[in-house]
Amino acid sequence: MGGTVVDGTGAPGRRADVAIRGDRIARIGQVRKNEVIRELSAAGAVVCPGFIDTHSHSDLVALAEPALLPKLMQGVTTELLGQDGIGAAPMRKEYVPPWRQYLSGLSGDPSVAWDWESLGQYAERLAARPTGPNLALLIPQGNVRLVTMGLENVPADIFMVQAMEEEVRRSMEEGAVGISLGMIYMPCTYSRREETVRLLKACGRMEGFWAVHIRSGGDRLLESIEEVVSMAKEAEIALHISHFKASGKRNWNKMEPALEAVDRAHREGLDITFDIYPYTAGSTMFLAILPPWAQEGGVSKTLQRLRDPALRARIRDEFMNPPPFDPDGPSWENYVSSAGWENIVISSVEGKKNQDCVGRSVADMAARGGKDPAEAAFDLLVEEDARVGMIIFSMDEGKMRLGLQHPLGMICTDGLLGGRPHPRVYGTFPRILGRYVREKKDLPLEEAVRKMTSLPARRLGLRDRGVLAEGMAADLVVFNPNTVADRATYESPRQYPLGIRQVIVNGILSVEGGQHTGKLGGRVLKESRGRW
Repeated sequence: MGGTVVDGTGAPGRRADVAIRGDRIARIGQVRKNEVIRELSAAGAVVCPGFIDTHSHSDLVALAEPALLPKLMQGVTTELLGQDGIGAAPMRKEYVPPWRQYLSGLSGDPSVAWDWESLGQYAERLAARPTGPNLALLIPQGNVRLVTMGLENVPADIFMVQAMEEEVRRSMEEGAVGISLGMIYMPCTYSRREETVRLLKACGRMEGFWAVHIRSGGDRLLESIEEVVSMAKEAEIALHISHFKASGKRNWNKMEPALEAVDRAHREGLDITFDIYPYTAGSTMFLAILPPWAQEGGVSKTLQRLRDPALRARIRDEFMNPPPFDPDGPSWENYVSSAGWENIVISSVEGKKNQDCVGRSVADMAARGGKDPAEAAFDLLVEEDARVGMIIFSMDEGKMRLGLQHPLGMICTDGLLGGRPHPRVYGTFPRILGRYVREKKDLPLEEAVRKMTSLPARRLGLRDRGVLAEGMAADLVVFNPNTVADRATYESPRQYPLGIRQVIVNGILSVEGGQHTGKLGGRVLKESRGRW
C-alpha cells in the first residue's frame, strides 16, 4: 500500500494501492485497511509488474535448484527457456550423454535425471515442484534436428523434414510459445534454409514466434539481420532477435545501421522485436570458439580432433585466416578474430585441476603456462572434456545504450549459471533501473518498466501478465527507485542487488525486505497459448 504504481504500459506512474486475492490482482486504487488481511507497505517505492527474462539458460538448473534465486532476487517473475536452438527437450535417450556434455558449457550439468523425451514430458518435470519465477518454453530447433537426424552435418530429405515439422507441431500442442534457432551452434548450423523455413512455417501457423541467435553479431551483422528478416517474411512468422549487439571493435559502427534494419523491417509490416542485456561482454560455451567442421558429430569427435596435431594446426590457422563465407554452409562466429584472446575469459570448468583458470583470459592463462594461446585453449577443452564456459568482452557501452533505448527492444539476462558467471545473471534488471534509468537517464522509468514487462509478455503471448490491472496475474515487484542497483561484478558476480523490496509470484510473497521468504509461487505457464 502507498506506492507509486507503474503499470507496465508506459503510462505515467500514479499513487495507488494494489490488492491481491489468491493469484490475481483484485483492485488497483484506494484500499481501506479494514479490507485487508495483510498489508505490505510500499511507501517511497515503485510497484510494477514482475520482470520477464526473455533469454534464459536455466533449463537444467530449474530442476536442480527450482528457486532460481539469481533471477527471483532481482525481480524476475517469468523466464523463457529453450534458447539458441539448443535446450533440454525434445530428446532421445541415446543422445542424452553427448548432448548433456555439449550443453555443459552453456547450461551446466547439474545432477538431475534426464528422464524425458518430449517437450511435454520435460514441462511436466519442471511443473512437479514450484519454482521461483514462472517458466515458459521455446522449441529448440537443434533438438528437433537431433532427435530426427543426429549430430552429423547432412542435409535433410523430405521425409526427415516432415518428421521435424511433426515434432514442432507436437511441441507447440504441448505448450511451447515459439521456436528458437542458434545459427552458430551444432546441429542448428547444419540446417539448410529450406529446411528451417519449413519448421518456422509449422510454428507460425500455431501462433508461435521465432527467437534467433543470428549468424553473426560482428563482421556479418547487417547481412545476418537481412537473412533472418527474409526468412521470417517467407515463413510468415513473428521474428525476435536474441541478445542484439555489435560485437568486435571493428564492428561497433554497425549498431546504428543494424537498428535501422530492424526499423525498416517493422515499417514493412514484419512483427519484429529483439532483446539486449546491459553489459559490454557476452558469454557462451568455450566450444563456440571452434570452427563448425571441428564440432561435427558431437563432443567426443571434437575432442578426438583436438588431440590430432595436424587438425589443431588447421584450427589455429583458421583463427587468423578464416575460410571465405559460404552462404550454404555452417556458420562460424570467429570470436578469436573479433575479440582477441586477451578478451576471452574462462568463466567455468568442471574439474579441480583447472579451477585457477576461472576468471583469467586465455592470453593470461597461456602466458602463465608458457604456451601459445590457441594451444592453451585446446588443452583446456581436452582436459575438461569440453565442459568450459567463457565471457567475451567485445562491445561498446555507448552503442549498447542505443539498443537499450530502442522501442522494439526488451531486456534479457542471457545468463549462464555455472562457475564464476557473467554478472548479468544476478544484476541485469536492477542495473537497468539504477545505472541506465536513475544515473544515466537513458530511459524514463515507465519506458524501462514497459521493456521488462508488457513488451515481453506480448511477445510470449502471455495475455494475463506484464501489466498491472484488475484480473491480471499477481506477479509484482516493489523496488526503491532511489537505491535500486546491481552489485554483481565480473570479479564477484554472485551478489544479489540492492533496492528490490518485495517480489510476488502468482500471489506468493517470495522476497520480502530483500530476503527470500522460502516460499515459491512459480509454475510452468499454462497461459502460454491456451494449452497444457
